[in-house]
Amino acid sequence: MGPHKAHLRLPMRDRRGVALLEVIIAALMLGVGLAVTLSTAAQALRSELTGERRLTATWLADEALALVLAQGPRKYMLTEPMEGRFQPPFEEFDWILDLNQPSDWEAWNASATVSWRNRSGTMSVTIDTRIAPRQGDEDDASNWKPLEMLDREARTWDEDDAQPLEGGGL
Repeated sequence: MGPHKAHLRLPMRDRRGVALLEVIIAALMLGVGLAVTLSTAAQALRSELTGERRLTATWLADEALALVLAQGPRKYMLTEPMEGRFQPPFEEFDWILDLNQPSDWEAWNASATVSWRNRSGTMSVTIDTRIAPRQGDEDDASNWKPLEMLDREARTWDEDDAQPLEGGGL
């Protein structure tokens, strides 16, 4: 055996100490690895929850603007509240609507903000859009009858009675 291999052969008593040291180092490395893995998993769960709440808030803001659009901004402002808290199962979300019209013939500026609280504070989502003003008279269901009756039979085209066009054109 050459001199370069002599340092590898330790007495049995000294080798047990080295094995114990290797086990302690391996346990520390395993502990650090598990801690990093658990920390990453916890952060991923927080990010997923934040994304889910942001998606829900966006959906709720869009729904609030759809209600404004369905009634018309002017009527909505006169008949509905402009802020509040959503009903269950969305009671953790608050909403605020901001509606303004620069002039009678310009589109309304509409903004819906939905907010909620989490560990780091208040989070919010805002959607801005423009809504065209309603022009003309309001709809009246009693006026929905046609002015004259429609003769559907006279308006149908019967292929058997069809005549070719003059000159053979289509």
